[in-house]
Amino acid sequence: MKNKGAFLGLVATICTLIATAVATSACTYYFYQPEEPKSLSDM
Repeated sequence: MKNKGAFLGLVATICTLIATAVATSACTYYFYQPEEPKSLSDM
């Protein structure tokens, strides 16, 4: 059972690193704002 705990810890670590990378890239490219489609605009 120790191997199962170590495996789950490794998976949790990998998921945390991936989530951190995604969040960091979102913060880095925060200035990118796509244009609103004309079909959704009020005017």
